[in-house]
Formats: sequence, C-alpha cells, structure tokens
Amino acid sequence: MENSDVYEELNKKWKSTCHVLLGGGVGELSSFAEWLKSDRPHARTAKSSLSGNNVSFFDSSYPKNARWIGFEEIDYSAAEQPIDINRIKDIDSILEAVSERIRYCGNILLGEFSGIEKSTTILDSHYVYASQWVSKSKYIAYTTSCVLGECLFGGHWVSGSYQIRSNTFMSHRCFEVVKVDYSSDCYYSHGLSACHDCLFCFNLKSKRNAIGNNPLPKDKYLALKGKLLSEIREELEKNKRVPHVYGFVADAKLDYSRMKEAFSGMPGQPETKADLAPVEKAFTSAARVIFETELKGIMKYSEWLSRNIPTFENGASCASGKGLLVSDYGDFLQFPRNRLINDAEADWIGQRLTLSDDECGCLSFSSAPESLSPIAYYDPEWQVGKLNNNFECPVSVDVSNSYRTIIGVSSKKCAIGRWPRESDNIFGLHRVRLSSFCIRCFHSEKLQRCFEVLEGRNCSDCLYCHNIENVHDSMFCFNTKNKRYAIGNVELPKEKYLEIKKRVLEQLNDELTRTNAISLSIFNLLDRPKKQ
Repeated sequence: MENSDVYEELNKKWKSTCHVLLGGGVGELSSFAEWLKSDRPHARTAKSSLSGNNVSFFDSSYPKNARWIGFEEIDYSAAEQPIDINRIKDIDSILEAVSERIRYCGNILLGEFSGIEKSTTILDSHYVYASQWVSKSKYIAYTTSCVLGECLFGGHWVSGSYQIRSNTFMSHRCFEVVKVDYSSDCYYSHGLSACHDCLFCFNLKSKRNAIGNNPLPKDKYLALKGKLLSEIREELEKNKRVPHVYGFVADAKLDYSRMKEAFSGMPGQPETKADLAPVEKAFTSAARVIFETELKGIMKYSEWLSRNIPTFENGASCASGKGLLVSDYGDFLQFPRNRLINDAEADWIGQRLTLSDDECGCLSFSSAPESLSPIAYYDPEWQVGKLNNNFECPVSVDVSNSYRTIIGVSSKKCAIGRWPRESDNIFGLHRVRLSSFCIRCFHSEKLQRCFEVLEGRNCSDCLYCHNIENVHDSMFCFNTKNKRYAIGNVELPKEKYLEIKKRVLEQLNDELTRTNAISLSIFNLLDRPKKQ
C-alpha cells in the first residue's frame, strides 16, 4: 500500500483528518493500521483460480476450498459450455454438472469508482483501502459498512465525515465513539444523540460543550478539550494506538453505589409483549412462494435459518438485572458485560450521572478511566423511529412485526438476520436491501422470491446463485447476468427448466420435512454434505 497512489492520497487525508480532530499530526497512516483494524471484521485475501491475482472478500462463511475469481476477471460475453440436461435428475447431478463453474467472486466494484485497493462490495466510491460494504463514499480505510462517508478511518457501521474509530449515523468529526447519531465533534463517547462538542460522555441527548456528562461554559470546555486532545495526540504519536472507548474503563474499579443512587427515583419499566403471529404468517407465506409448500412454526426452523448469520449474545442490565441481547453489530459485542444497561435506563442515567466541575478540572487522559468509571455504562440497544410489535430486535430503525433481527431499517415482517433494509418477508438474511419473500439470502439487493442467493442484484425466483445480476427463474448460476430459465448459466427451454426445478423442490422439501433444515447452502456447494 505504501508505494501506491491510493496510499499517498489516503495518507494525505489521514493527516488532514488528524489535524481536524486532534489539532495536529500523529504520523503516517501505515503506522496505525493494526490499531485501526483491531477488533474489526476485515477483508480477507485469496488467489484467483484463473489468474493467481489477489482477490478480496469479506464474509467468513466461504469454504476453505473455495475457488475464487476477481470481479474484473469475469467475461460476461463468453459462451457457456452446454450441460447435458438429460443427465440431470436431482441436486447431486446438477452440482456434478456445474462444479467447474462454481467460483466465488471478490473485488466486487459497482457503479462509478476509482482508487480501490484490497476492498470488495464497493458502490460509487473513490479511494478506498482494505474496506468492505462501502457506498457513495470517498477516502475510506480499514472500514466496514459505510454509507455516505468521507475521510473515515477504522470505522464500523458508520456514516458522516472526518472520523477515526467510530460507529455513527450521520455524524461528523468524531474520534473513538460508539452508538452516536446526528452529532459532531465528539470524542471517547458512547450513546450520544444530537450532541455537539462532547468528550468522555455517556448516554446523553441534545447536549453541548460537555465533559464527563457535565455541560460546561464554552471557554472552560475549550480549554479542557485542548489539554485532553493534546494528551491523546501525544499518546498516539508515542504508541501508535490508544485504548478503544468500549474498553477504556474495562479495568477500572467499579462501584455501583453512585449508579444505584441515580436510579433510585426511576419509575418501573412496563413489560411489553410481542405477538409473533404476523411473523409466523409471513414465514409461511414466503415458504409457500419459494418451496411451493407451507412451513409452519418459525421457531422449529430457527437453527437452520440462523446458519451463516451474525447473531446475539446474552447479557443483563447491571442496574435492574433484566436480560439483554447484545447484537453482533458495530462494537457492541466488545462492551464490558458488567456495565450494560438498557435503553430506558440509559435515557434516565445519562441525565443524572455526571462528573462535578472539580472532577472535570482534574481530568487527564491517563486518569480518565478511573475518573469516568462511575458514569461509564454501555447500552447495546438502539431503537429509533417508528417501531411496532418487534420481538428481540434490539437495534432497529423504523421496523415492525419482526423477530430477532439486527439493525433492521425501514423493514417489516423479517426474522433471524442482520440488516434488512427497506425489505419485507425476508428470513435468515445478512445484508439484504429492497427485497421481498426471500429465505437465506446474503449481501444482495432487489431480490424477489429467492433462496440461497449470495451477492445478487435485481433478480427473482432464483435458487443457489452467487454474483448474479438481472437473472430470473434460474438455479446454480455463478458470475453471470441477464439470464432466465438457466442452470449453471445455461438457459434451457422453460418447460425443461420447470421440470427440473420441480424435482429439486421435491428433494428440498423432503429434507425440510424430515430434519427442519436444508443441509446444502450457497456456502458449501464445493463441499456439499451427504444426503440427509
């Protein structure tokens, strides 16, 4: 990277970002790579089976024996070798016929782009390095899941500008922050909304010029901010890293007495019960559309649906003891488990736990962990917008009638998955947008009635396909576009295709009936399990 034009451009932006955030430079971007990507999912690299060139990919579910191809190596105009359709009797015979065509694709770049290195699934972006799932952004390095970003380094589910090691939504000029939205000029903070000029703050809304949750006169705030940023800059220059905000107080002495006092007047939280009937009905409808049979009781199929899907870990509020789901989203799994609280508790405690003026005046970067320990609590819930009848969906934006989803956005009737966006009737999903009536689909958009589709765009009625675009009524297709009634990228007469599809569905339905699961997935086609 250090010798490339992409690196030189990103290094300039890194230095300008450090000046904007910290008031001065701290060194070359390459010196901070390990810190920026630490505790972050990051792009992996494999060799293309065609050229031997490096191919970047992300999802860890790909098989170890996967054959890879770079997106730039695909020849969409090449004629496909024919398939002897008379030998196709079932799924095994299909896989035997198409096995040489099964190549997983990396280096996926879509739209207008320039200056991309060691990255994949990049849309309309420029100057991106060692990153993935970046859309409409520029000057991005060591970042995962970024939309509408500029000058972002070490981000994880982030949007906005001039940020280092952040998890934010539409925020600007932030450093080491998690779960921050519509905010600016925030440092070492968690759980802020519509806050500006805040350092070492936790679970605040609509505050300005605050340190340790204590709003200060602007002149006093700026003086303390200058001192603290100077200390952070010195630490970065010396050690090429600083602690992360979620681990900053992990080793500090913990005394709950101050927290319990703050909670003493909090009213009880009403119990809410979700009705799973809409989810059950939607799952049955989706199964009927895809498998041409009814599946009832989503819980019975939950283990199968959750395969290859980021999920949750269990936690509990240290304030009330109530159970919490900690999502595999952003840095949430890194939160200290003895400092967890829920959304309602965070709203209450953020207004009541503050450092005093004297405590703020004595604050230094080295003493901050102990000083902040009494107010530093982490909320793994993030509920925004219109929400209705959701069950175990702790991170949601405008979601209704859903079950066990992570970061659902403007979606309804979805279950068991992460990041359904503007979608409905999707089950067992990971990052699916603008889609409906799909089961077990991944990293795709504009899908209709699809099953086991990975990296699909504008497709319908497809089964077991990868990296396809504008493909319809097709099975076991890879790295192709503009096909209909195709198997292994070869188009068949409609009647013949439907005849084969009927036998495939019968086989899938037989296994579902017997085991409540389907062993074959888009991720294990090259190492398919034995018949169940």
